[in-house]
Parts: sequence; structure tokens; C-alpha cells
Amino acid sequence: MRGRVIDWRGAGRKGLGEAAIAGARTEEALKRLEGALVRLEAAAELKAEADGTVAALVDDRARLERDRAALAAKLDAAEARAEALAATNREVASRLVKIMERVRRLAPEDGR
Repeated sequence: MRGRVIDWRGAGRKGLGEAAIAGARTEEALKRLEGALVRLEAAAELKAEADGTVAALVDDRARLERDRAALAAKLDAAEARAEALAATNREVASRLVKIMERVRRLAPEDGR
């Protein structure tokens, strides 16, 4: 189309002349552009949703890491307490055995 001048004023008189063809091509280009814009908007929405999902996942991971650290600390404390209770239990059992042995030595044997 370089070097040619389209007379838009005469389009009505020429019928499907050059101006009508150019108009049809322009309409086709506008439809393609509109379709591309719709696809671009849809892609932008998907990216925004994906970015939101990624941000939510990052937040969830940080929360889970904090929860894991807190649970690990609680587990360590519970294990330490369980070990202390087990040691106390062993000490009490040992003392009870010693007391029972003393009682047996001091108690008269009456044949029972």
C-alpha cells in the first residue's frame, strides 16, 4: 500500500473498492487485537492469581516452620520431663525395695 492514497470519501461510490477492502482488513485487525487483549487480560489475571497463590504458600510455609519449631521445643521439654519422671520413678522404686527388705528383716516370721 506504500505510495498509494486511499480515497475514503469515494468508498460509498466504489462499492467494494480499495477503501472497503481496507476497512474490512482494519476490522479483522481490530478483532485480532481485541482477541489478543482478551487473552492478555486472562493471562494477567492468571499470573495475579498465581502470584497470590505463591504468596499464600510462602506465608503457609513460614507458619508451618514456626509451628514445627514450637512443637520441637515442646517435644524436647516433654522428653526431658519424661526422663526426669523416669529417674524419679527408678529412685522411688529403689527406696521401696529397700524399705520392704527392712520390713521383712524386722518383722517376726510367724509362718505366714
